[in-house]
Amino acid sequence: MKSVRTIKKFLVFALASGAFSQVLASDVDVEPTRNTEKHAGISDVSASLKSFASNVVTEHLVTSLAFPKALTTVIDEVNATTHIVIVTRDGELVIADDEGEISRFSLGLDHLYTKGQGGVLDILIPSQFPANPTVLLSYSKGSDDANRLAVVKGELSLTSGISNIEPVIEVAQTKDTPVHYGGKLLQLGTRDASQEQGFLVTTGDGFDYREQAQVISSQLGKVLGFSIAGKPLMNPAFPESPYVYSLGHRNPQGLVQGPKGQVFLHEHGPDGGDEVNLLKKGANFGWPVVTLGKDYSGARISPFSTYPDMTDPIVDWTPSIAPSSMVYYSHDKFPMLTDTLLVTSLKAKALYAVNKTPNKYVSTKIFDALEVRLRDIAVDGEGNLLLLTDGGNAKVVKVRPNRTKFNKRSIN
Repeated sequence: MKSVRTIKKFLVFALASGAFSQVLASDVDVEPTRNTEKHAGISDVSASLKSFASNVVTEHLVTSLAFPKALTTVIDEVNATTHIVIVTRDGELVIADDEGEISRFSLGLDHLYTKGQGGVLDILIPSQFPANPTVLLSYSKGSDDANRLAVVKGELSLTSGISNIEPVIEVAQTKDTPVHYGGKLLQLGTRDASQEQGFLVTTGDGFDYREQAQVISSQLGKVLGFSIAGKPLMNPAFPESPYVYSLGHRNPQGLVQGPKGQVFLHEHGPDGGDEVNLLKKGANFGWPVVTLGKDYSGARISPFSTYPDMTDPIVDWTPSIAPSSMVYYSHDKFPMLTDTLLVTSLKAKALYAVNKTPNKYVSTKIFDALEVRLRDIAVDGEGNLLLLTDGGNAKVVKVRPNRTKFNKRSIN
């Protein structure tokens, strides 16, 4: 099914497919921020955060990266070291240590598909590493006519790369578009060591298959929940489609968990309507029934900016910034950023901070000095920021303080 259908036809289709099932109750108690720079009462937050850029210095740590897609770190607190781990679109694993030594390895991924927005998409190093060397990778596989998102696992060695790669899960449906894969991975925290370790992965709607985001039996436009063995998580929200954790997503990217267990997700809207969501199991986030953006042609996609039983975003970016990744910053190296969501962007070429004020979430642009598309972000063992730039000659840039005093704001 292609997206050229009218919204009227889509609504009939969605209702027939059972898409508008009741979602679990949400505990979001704040209104979404639609145009954050103009809201009254947030000037003090914005002013404090905007001083960030004038109080930092940058340093290039890794250069000559060809279309990197994801960045993460391995922090050894005992030995006070940080390894930077990067994966590139075309299947290269790059590892840099504290001494500046850089190692490059090839990833042996089955039927890697690299056209459009495809390629290797994310790497997740679970908290059990290095006692358990298993890591996860997401990537697009297949051909022009039939491609899909896949998640695999392998064993990571910081000196020899990733070996023993095995499949975990694949999106059930194939598509013939090289865009909107999602692919962001998250390890869900658990307080009970006896509980099954759970993971999430985002999936895009494939662009031309936007209606599938509302079809529970489809795995396009969803967040999927799974175990390391590739099984559905226990107590699924939709027993008939046990992998589906949430639905109604367009092209979800940043995916992080906060200290209270809350999960934040951001995703690309069309022309406008980029958003941050507070993720809930079983929730419907609206796409394409609800959107604050328009089609790239200027046409209206939907008459609805909200809809019963569909969850509104906590932050909206219109015009679009093209958010690419996100971390929850919990270090005190930058006290003004402690307990803050930090969001990288491609189109806006900037770093944003998202904070919770008493009655809304607030987005503030805090750093755009690099003037390049930002693909990912991580934090080193000292609390410095690591920014991954985008493109054919990309870099890892360390952002560190040039003075010690910062004002503190938080996202409780």
